[in-house]
Amino acid sequence: MAEDLVRNLLKSSGLWFAPLGFLVVFFGWPVAQILLQGLTGAEGELPRPLGNLLATFADQDVRSAVWFTVWQAVVSTFATLIIALPAGYVLYRKSFRGQQIYRAIITVPLVLPTIVVAIIFASFQKVHEMYSNIGMTLFAENKVYWIIAAHVFINFAIAVRTIGGMWAGLDKAPEEAAELAGAGRLRVFFLVSAPMLRPAIISSAALVFLFCFTSYGVIVVLGGGQINSIETQISVAALQFLDLPKAAILAILQSAITLGAFALGQRYASGATGLDQLADVEVGGRLDKRDRPALWVTLAFLWGVLVIPILLLIARAFDGPGGFGIDNFVNLATQGERDLLNITVWQAAGNSVRNLVVALLISLPLGMLVAYLTSRRKPARWLDAAFMLPMGVSSVVLGLGFLVTFGHEPLAIRSSWVVLPIVQALIALPLIIRVLQPALQSIEREQLEAAATSGATSWQILWRLELPVITPALKTAVVFAILVSVGEFGAASLLVAADQATLSTVLAQLISRPGGANYGMAMAMSALLVLLTVVLVSLAQFKFNSGSRQATRNNRN
Repeated sequence: MAEDLVRNLLKSSGLWFAPLGFLVVFFGWPVAQILLQGLTGAEGELPRPLGNLLATFADQDVRSAVWFTVWQAVVSTFATLIIALPAGYVLYRKSFRGQQIYRAIITVPLVLPTIVVAIIFASFQKVHEMYSNIGMTLFAENKVYWIIAAHVFINFAIAVRTIGGMWAGLDKAPEEAAELAGAGRLRVFFLVSAPMLRPAIISSAALVFLFCFTSYGVIVVLGGGQINSIETQISVAALQFLDLPKAAILAILQSAITLGAFALGQRYASGATGLDQLADVEVGGRLDKRDRPALWVTLAFLWGVLVIPILLLIARAFDGPGGFGIDNFVNLATQGERDLLNITVWQAAGNSVRNLVVALLISLPLGMLVAYLTSRRKPARWLDAAFMLPMGVSSVVLGLGFLVTFGHEPLAIRSSWVVLPIVQALIALPLIIRVLQPALQSIEREQLEAAATSGATSWQILWRLELPVITPALKTAVVFAILVSVGEFGAASLLVAADQATLSTVLAQLISRPGGANYGMAMAMSALLVLLTVVLVSLAQFKFNSGSRQATRNNRN
């Protein structure tokens, strides 16, 4: 028995080698190099953390960027929660016609490439500019409003799914008792529902703040170079001024704040972030008259901020130089107006496909292995948490880490195209793990023990019992990994050479340069990516739900 225990322990330790090695080399090492850059001076002397910090914050632009990053993230988070609370109630607590369609709609912005979201709102912004002709210039010209609106657009689904998912599972008896006592809906919410929803509210707030705080593509495009954040300052310091200590100090500051927010979110989320909540949940009774204000707020937001901007983008994609038609889509085979691009959009799409294939080949096996080990072997809590850390560090910071780490021996791969798929795999890894873990944990241990007792080997149990159950979640994980790879922009903007440009970097070039043809090409490619996202999300949701129902039936049988 003791020999078997030792053998199993050694076997388990060996299985951890590959994922831990990948995490240490491509996450721990770059982060350590960033810390070293921030602690050293220009000549490499030690230590100079205080001097580097003071020199960095002596710059007025840096102080303004830090202040803007903080307050816009706070405002964006608050605005998201204000709208998400009534939406979570009507979409997950009540039942009404078209509810499932609206649930699917809110998922699309969450998984859209951030650069596409920025382009959607850049297009929407041009419509509002017409108000300047009649004196209504405040909202049309203030770029900050558009940045906040885009952040709410992206993060709305996280808050709604996290809060709504918990709300759907709450005991209705306390709320019903309060209503019978004469309390109105608002009073019931603040006195009864809100205290029970506190973990979901705190968790979603922390995660929304994290994503708004590390926003890059949205600020680059909608800010138009006039608004800077910590992310943009890191990029400018590293690429334009080659000031790596300054970039490192900013990266350390940002990472400390984001990791704190991430840790807070993880503490209250218990692994659920809204990203893995694709399966349908049971809903309560039908809406009544008292629920109409919440329904109206929800529908107004869904149509006014989610649906209409996307439809407007699609309409503008067909508005070409020769009028309504497909000219913009035909121009995707060119290098843009005045040969702006080094390669065509379709060639960039080929690079993106190649990158996502490599990222999948790395992240999917590693994610499956970690999810399996954490669901079966019950490792130390820190080991499970370690693989979630890449979610708490922005892609720009990861890109900076790769710049300072892999430009020299022993692993000089910075100039190779393979660095970007590695970063994409690192970003996708936590999502894959979190999607697969609940599916693996849903398999009852009695089933596994019964199969082992009957003589089935570990591989037979995996192939015949476990794999069919996790297949729906596995397909969802693949969808998430694809969308992460295609849409990644922060690291790509730092690491990708001009002849290896991806869709995200090409779109940023097109939207930032003048010219009707360039703008039309950006609209056309963005519309295609929206269509791709809608199809993939729909397939993922359908397969997940149908597979979950089938798995439930199999477990019952």
